[in-house]
Amino acid sequence: MNQHDIGLAPSPEQNDRDLQASVRASGQAPRITLIDYTPQNVVERVITDPRECEAFRNAHSVTWVNVDGLQDSAVLEQLSKAMDFHALTLEDILNTDIRPKFEDYGEYLYIVIKMLEVDRATRRIRVDQLSVVLGQSYVVSIQEEAGDPFEPVRNRIRNAAGRLRRSGADYLGYALLDLVVDQYFTVADWVGERVEALDERVIQEERGDLMQELYALKRALIFLRKTIFPVRDVMATLRNIDSGLITATMQPYLSDLHDHVVQVSDRIDTGRDLLSGLQDVYLSTLSNRTNTVMKIVAVFSSVFLPLTFITGVFGMNFEFMPLIHRPWGFAISVLSMLVIVFGMLGYFRHKRWI
Repeated sequence: MNQHDIGLAPSPEQNDRDLQASVRASGQAPRITLIDYTPQNVVERVITDPRECEAFRNAHSVTWVNVDGLQDSAVLEQLSKAMDFHALTLEDILNTDIRPKFEDYGEYLYIVIKMLEVDRATRRIRVDQLSVVLGQSYVVSIQEEAGDPFEPVRNRIRNAAGRLRRSGADYLGYALLDLVVDQYFTVADWVGERVEALDERVIQEERGDLMQELYALKRALIFLRKTIFPVRDVMATLRNIDSGLITATMQPYLSDLHDHVVQVSDRIDTGRDLLSGLQDVYLSTLSNRTNTVMKIVAVFSSVFLPLTFITGVFGMNFEFMPLIHRPWGFAISVLSMLVIVFGMLGYFRHKRWI
């Protein structure tokens, strides 16, 4: 599973290389689970041979095949043949570095989006690519690694809660995508909380690492924008598509799903605007503090300049100089310096320079 660091993050390209290296190093086969259900019955089991799924491709029930992991391309190729997927679909499934997209292959619809999850302990955003294949009576979901937000859907199927068991495969596909989009809200809210917390610290603190945090959050928001904004087009296409695989009753649900993605996108844009404002405020604050320091230094320099001149003149090694042999010469020079100091400070205050 990819991770995008909210702090000092490696680049997404480095994350992909690390993921591919870990996948190649792992010898574990993908885990395939199958849930087949009707309004009356539910069958749930683990699939050891992908060819077993072929019997469910045109069943009268609704079948959900979930694959955890892309470690073994041979297993996924067998599943692809069993479900009669196009070769390009298998290629996209195995490629974890593609943008979210939607494709209509006639007999099935192919959707690829990114699943996001916040790891609060490490302050990272976990990224997992999800491929969803929606057929007439089946849904195949394929993710990079195990660990998804779909357990509520499984429980609703097991307990016959809601309308899931009474609906077709299109509603099951919607339910999976809806949970993924709900995770977007969680991630966007978490990043928004960090931006708001940083807003309170920008004016109060002078730490240099605040700029690093600002840029880290900016990178995170750019990353979220690149991940989520293409999903808007996917959902818009899915909402407007004319396909026999999606019934007319699903249009309100798909429209609602599209609206949710738009809301998340708006939150990301709002966070980016706020962050840009914070950067300007922080830079202005640093500039004002620098100007204040320079003003104080200039005042001290102006005050001590005539004093340096007086001490320099009377420090010259000449035998005949005014006041040098007078008993009150030193007192007069010190008094003159004090008068100059307080006179200049009074003048600066009168001019509101200090």
